[in-house]
Amino acid sequence: MHKYSQRSFKNIEFLRFLLIFAVVGVHIPYLNLNSLPEFSFLVPWTAGWQAVEMFFVISGFFLFYKYDTHMQVLKFAIKKWLRLSPFIIVLTILGYAMTGFDVMQYPLSVNIYNALLLLDWNTHHFGPDATILYVAWFVNVLFFVSVVYFCILKVLPHAYATLVIGIIAFVNFFMYQRQVYIIVPFIYPLVRAFAFIGFGYLICELWKAYQTTHEKGASQSISIIHSLLEMILFTTIIISLYAGSTGIPSPHGLTVPPEQIASLTAVTWFPDLTRLAIGGPSLQIAFITLFWLFLCNKGVISRLLNHQISIVLGSYSYAVFLVHTLIIRFLKDNFDLPHLPLALEHPYLTIVLILSAIFLLAVITHHCIEIPLANLEKRLKDNK
Repeated sequence: MHKYSQRSFKNIEFLRFLLIFAVVGVHIPYLNLNSLPEFSFLVPWTAGWQAVEMFFVISGFFLFYKYDTHMQVLKFAIKKWLRLSPFIIVLTILGYAMTGFDVMQYPLSVNIYNALLLLDWNTHHFGPDATILYVAWFVNVLFFVSVVYFCILKVLPHAYATLVIGIIAFVNFFMYQRQVYIIVPFIYPLVRAFAFIGFGYLICELWKAYQTTHEKGASQSISIIHSLLEMILFTTIIISLYAGSTGIPSPHGLTVPPEQIASLTAVTWFPDLTRLAIGGPSLQIAFITLFWLFLCNKGVISRLLNHQISIVLGSYSYAVFLVHTLIIRFLKDNFDLPHLPLALEHPYLTIVLILSAIFLLAVITHHCIEIPLANLEKRLKDNK
């Protein structure tokens, strides 16, 4: 969604697009295919839930790359709400149409009102009282945390605000890693958001400081060291997100069979069979380092991905993120894929078709819903 004047930001859009489909791999298990031998290749993909933290980092960076503390808090909140919520509401209604407006299975009280108020953060599952958009919780906590951080930046002097946000981020990061938080459904998403959006803000501040001291005299030639680091980190992150889970005992004795992989929450495992994969803080540090290298734009990969194609792909990221659960829910409710002969005979083709349907619906909703809503928001703002 971002239209960057700086060329170095284009490659970030490709990262965003790459992370989106890592998340898709986490939700495909709800089709009950992972336990089948024909679809065993899906099991390693379920480590992609860790891409959510990376989304928070990216969002934190761009949320505060350009912000105006002179703006009123209410105006800032309304602006964010108009950017995030209408698309969710429209897709929720679309989801109801796909399910035949099954209010009993997907209650209006859970979906419509929570979507309207951005309060859907404690019912993110595919159960009988599920929401239409399983991933809406991410957008909701993104909204609330961004407003809180904006208030801190508005009330306190910049240096003190940065210190406070840094403390909040690291405290929540500790809580998240140690699972030291009150066991209340909506606390867990907030802890993740406060930690990693805060890290995104801190990276943004470091990048601004770096620009003021290095931008003018920076070399435009490709750096061999940057290139090697990018290749190593980029490969490691792809393996960790797309091939990081095995569903076999971990070094700590945790066992999660493939048929139970859908219950994955905040625990992952990287045994010997996936020793190139990393997880937890190590993976996030690797991503933040790669993110910084992409900002510097001195390596081969960051230069290759610094292309308009990345902007095009990235523009569909938000739509893919929201609509992929609609496709998965539609298939789950209307087709018994584990017992469908065609799917069993062509497992790879089945997954390719599912991914193609997700991307196609994302493209359609982006151009037919997301962009018109964004244009409407712009017209409303211009008319004020």
